[in-house]
Amino acid sequence: MKKSILLTTLIFILTVFLLPLGAMAADTIKLGVVTPMSTGDFRSGKINVQTVELAVEQINAQGGVLGKKLEVVTADDEGKPAAGVIALKRMIAKEKISAVVGLWHSSVAVAQEKVATQMQVPMMLHYSWTDDLTAGHSDYVYRVGPFNAEIAQLALPYIDKNYKNIAILYETNAFGSGFANYLEKIAKAKGLNVYSIGYPQEATDLKPQLLQLKAKSPKPELLVIAAVYEATNLIPKQALEIGLAPEMQILCSWDWPTYPAFQEILGEKGVGVTYATFESDKLKLSPLGEKFKKAYKAKYDVDPPVFALFLYDEVMILAETMKRIKSSDPKDVAAGLKDTKFEGTTGLITFERKEGPGPVWNQWMGHQLFINKLTAVEGKSYKREQIYP
Repeated sequence: MKKSILLTTLIFILTVFLLPLGAMAADTIKLGVVTPMSTGDFRSGKINVQTVELAVEQINAQGGVLGKKLEVVTADDEGKPAAGVIALKRMIAKEKISAVVGLWHSSVAVAQEKVATQMQVPMMLHYSWTDDLTAGHSDYVYRVGPFNAEIAQLALPYIDKNYKNIAILYETNAFGSGFANYLEKIAKAKGLNVYSIGYPQEATDLKPQLLQLKAKSPKPELLVIAAVYEATNLIPKQALEIGLAPEMQILCSWDWPTYPAFQEILGEKGVGVTYATFESDKLKLSPLGEKFKKAYKAKYDVDPPVFALFLYDEVMILAETMKRIKSSDPKDVAAGLKDTKFEGTTGLITFERKEGPGPVWNQWMGHQLFINKLTAVEGKSYKREQIYP
């Protein structure tokens, strides 16, 4: 009699408590977002989370994936490799995610790549630039965004046409060092004179490095800034304060001058600064791109930066892949991504793979680089004109 009561009680506990938990876990497909949310480039991290949430909201409104809703799971990597590794390991083990997106700082993503490969969960990179991330030819790493060597090659024709003496001020991390080293190599091969100076990514006072450049002879005509941390906006400001600019042209290595923080710090002094970007008024968006841009503006009251387009593409590619292969298992998804042929926000996305050493592995190569110049303050932003191509 006691055994019967005990068995009945056990069945009741399993039915009421444990089985519903299992059913709840099976009701959603989890997509991980590991990105800087408190320190590091947390402003971009916020945009990453917003982008994924919007994409998932749209997918779920259309019926979800494989009869289930997508669920966004977020974690803060703090812009630090150690924190990023812990966050990703915990997420994979606890949340059973099908894939991870939103990875940002290259130095963090390099450490996270080892975790994703070892634990066999696909990771997609939308704006982590170091060549090392795909140079290892992992079957679990895919990149829709650009990479250092590609960016330097795309920017060199503009630099070579307009300048003979250039300086590169760069963060001594995976992104900054990788970009600076490759740009210096190919610029010198073209006959340009190059000064390269690195600084710790946490630095906020860059006047000592800028004064070194001011003392150089011949003087640099162009300063290329390779940064993503807080110094992004401080370097142009401090270059102006010591008189290095505007005599020397400033080229920011990507589009942070379009962010509100840049105008808050530089104001009118920001006029004349140039920046490299993958976005342009002349860049034709696909119907999907127009839809996303309109929805993002409606939801967040600001136009999405170009990297949000690439991240949005990644979420849509993951959903399309799961539907196509009829599975959300991470190993299946990683294998299925190889056959991607997706009309993204800015072009048809496929993943190229080249045998032998090099970063072109599960890599989209359809990027276009533009150089813009800030021409005037306009409300909470700047007017700008495209000066290349």
